[in-house]
Amino acid sequence: MKKFQNSCFMVMFILTFIFFSCNKTDVITSPDLKNNSESDTQKLNEATWTCDNNSKSWFLKLLFLAGHTIDKCGGKCVKIFGEYGHIDCRGFGDACANAVAARLEMDENGYYLVLTDPDALGEYLEFDFPDRSLFITNPQNNTDLWLNIQEQVLSRESFELPFIIHEVWFSENPELENL
Repeated sequence: MKKFQNSCFMVMFILTFIFFSCNKTDVITSPDLKNNSESDTQKLNEATWTCDNNSKSWFLKLLFLAGHTIDKCGGKCVKIFGEYGHIDCRGFGDACANAVAARLEMDENGYYLVLTDPDALGEYLEFDFPDRSLFITNPQNNTDLWLNIQEQVLSRESFELPFIIHEVWFSENPELENL
């Protein structure tokens, strides 16, 4: 009986670990970046493998900086309902830190990421994603890589659907400037 209880406990622990490490997302806004060194800022632009459920899907936790103050774009950097305006934490800059979980997928066009939480980047139908090169370690051979994401406007048809990040590739060195 005790072996059965221990086995059940281990199964529950493993399932809980997989669920929380693969699906939990956080958005942290307005970090104090003035006191961060360049290496600290680099830590805010990285990706981490969270688990490998099967040979077709890899899960990643992405930490990246995005957004700027309204005065840096003149209040006219995002098109909202046909008019130009500003939304905090969107587009170029480093005003906000974001932490999201995503599933790495591949099709005939290359790699793309599907966010695991529809609310991960806020309650908008669009998100202005800036150019980002995120540091990552290859889990198969512990070599350093960079996950590169081209600047793009992420869009979705419904608030219940997750954002999909297209144009994702890996390289040995960062290929984007993270402006």
